[in-house]
Amino acid sequence: MNSTKKKILFFTPYATRTGSEMMLLYILEKLDRTRFDAGIVSFADGELLKEFPEDIPVYIVPKNFNLFQKISFQLGVNPTLEFLRKLAKSFKADFWYINTTMIPEAVAIAREFSIKMVTHFHELPLTYAYLKKPEFKSIIDDSDLLIGCSQATCKALQDSGGKNVSLLYSFIDPNKVKKDDQRAGELKQKLGIPQGDFVWVLSGITSERKGFDLLPDIAQELNESGVHLVWVGKKLDDGLVYYTEQRSKHSSAATRIHFAGEQKEDYYNYLNMANGFLLTSRQDPFPLVMIEAALLGKPIVSFPSGGASEFVQEGMGIVTEDISVKQLVNAMRSVMNGQTTTDSTKSIEVASRFNVENGYKNWIELIDKNY
Repeated sequence: MNSTKKKILFFTPYATRTGSEMMLLYILEKLDRTRFDAGIVSFADGELLKEFPEDIPVYIVPKNFNLFQKISFQLGVNPTLEFLRKLAKSFKADFWYINTTMIPEAVAIAREFSIKMVTHFHELPLTYAYLKKPEFKSIIDDSDLLIGCSQATCKALQDSGGKNVSLLYSFIDPNKVKKDDQRAGELKQKLGIPQGDFVWVLSGITSERKGFDLLPDIAQELNESGVHLVWVGKKLDDGLVYYTEQRSKHSSAATRIHFAGEQKEDYYNYLNMANGFLLTSRQDPFPLVMIEAALLGKPIVSFPSGGASEFVQEGMGIVTEDISVKQLVNAMRSVMNGQTTTDSTKSIEVASRFNVENGYKNWIELIDKNY
């Protein structure tokens, strides 16, 4: 074995198709096996594990404890931490690569064993509320390298006292963005949207951070017939979703709202159905769907919620001055009536830069510089 090979243990929370976990998949697919040995630690048995390269061992952390583990936990022995301690001893990594802020247990054990640690932030400050103050402080203070997925994310890390902060823009695999115009037309028909109507597609989990609850307000403020808002994404089973659905159902607005739910096979066909892409997040570090929509040539209208301000250039759409429904709707009108000219070739050209090749090259440069 090559003695200069580095051993990296990658950590991921759910192994689902979230933006941050897709990026991890792209890195692992391209990882140079002559230079690196890798392992993956997942805190859930998610669908993405099937897509990770077969030669990389996967370790699934016990989170739903069995009876013995529950008893141990009551006696003060945390099975999650015990599992990570054993792994720290058996998989002697040069460093741990923690691909989210959402698994503070990994940070605690890395610190306990004095293991070097990279924390890759795909989160902005609203998400920091999910961490306890000492956990967040430890991530900031004890990571050897903090990676932010946008300038907005890097600034938040520096503002938190982060020392070694580097930028690595999120990226996608453009080969996976395939469109089928005929299928997009069928889906439009299925939703009962007449040919020639203007469709705005929104995508993401139905959360407050993503601005899901603003849909009825946008429809009411726009109040134009022949315009549709289509939300594509996993529907949470919570009160906010119920409230938003009820408001949408009883809305008197001429603008129609549709809930397409979570999509896998038809995901890009739903995006392609759009005449425009709408980003209503209150905070969003650097959404991959924004790159995907631009790669499909769709104009973007967005709140200044983070990464969108760094991505959307002249000719690609509008980022509003403030997080204001009124400003958003004015921007939508401006795109719909052609007052703001957009150029799909410009969108495609800019989006094409955020590809796996460039992303992996930038990632390797960061790793080489620090390790």
